Amino acid sequence: MSRDVILVPLDGSKQALSAVPIARSLTEVEGLQIHFLHVGESSESEAELRDRLSHQTGLLEGHAVSARAGDPNEAIVPVAQELGAKIIVLCKHCRPHPQHHLGRTATKVLREAHSPVIFVPPERGISSWYLHHILVPHDGTPTTSAALRPAVELAERAGAELLIAHIANFSLRSGEPGTFVSPRYIDQPQHEWPSWASEFLNRLACVCPLGHVHLRILLGHGDPTEEILRLSERHSSDMIVLVWRGSWESPRAGILKEVLSRANCPVLVLRANDES
Repeated sequence: MSRDVILVPLDGSKQALSAVPIARSLTEVEGLQIHFLHVGESSESEAELRDRLSHQTGLLEGHAVSARAGDPNEAIVPVAQELGAKIIVLCKHCRPHPQHHLGRTATKVLREAHSPVIFVPPERGISSWYLHHILVPHDGTPTTSAALRPAVELAERAGAELLIAHIANFSLRSGEPGTFVSPRYIDQPQHEWPSWASEFLNRLACVCPLGHVHLRILLGHGDPTEEILRLSERHSSDMIVLVWRGSWESPRAGILKEVLSRANCPVLVLRANDES
């Protein structure tokens, strides 16, 4: 079973191709191979599939292509497990008109995949994509810190800046032991900011080695979703990384759902070990 594969599901739509530039860039950073998967009502041969898709992307050469007959909602995750895919990259939805929510297939993959998943907005098209700035919202909990190792490693290998965003929202403070809360004077961060930032980094490094990554801490306050999206736009983030504890039903995962729906850049979702 290989762990050097990026799985990219395609359904033949123009929207689904938005995942291809992101996967291609990641192959250069991570040294992985792309495996394109097409799932439809009938199974095509590899030659037929390559012929149909190659004129659209020009990216299939040198990468594996396979086709399966059936329902994409049921096929993608089993194929990812079969391949031992390190990561799945797919479009948020493949509707021809803008949608402000995840599609049914994307939601199914998110909820059932064992590997990290990157969701790509179809509106970005197939233009080249480069990873320079990665925004990582952090709630101060040890669980989030422990889950961030893949994001830190990705930033280091890509030479990208890692922007750790701590959003101060006292009504949403976690009760998890060891949670590091925001500075008291969030409207005047100069009072406590240097010592707080230093301690925050020390705690993060204890559970998630930071290596030689270029890192900057951002402080926001207010509605977490709005702050994440605002900071992403302000700092021209190429990717947002969110840690998810595995619970999807309302009222859980509200921030995750909103950011996935509204973000203008790819969103990498890392599943935490704690699924409480």
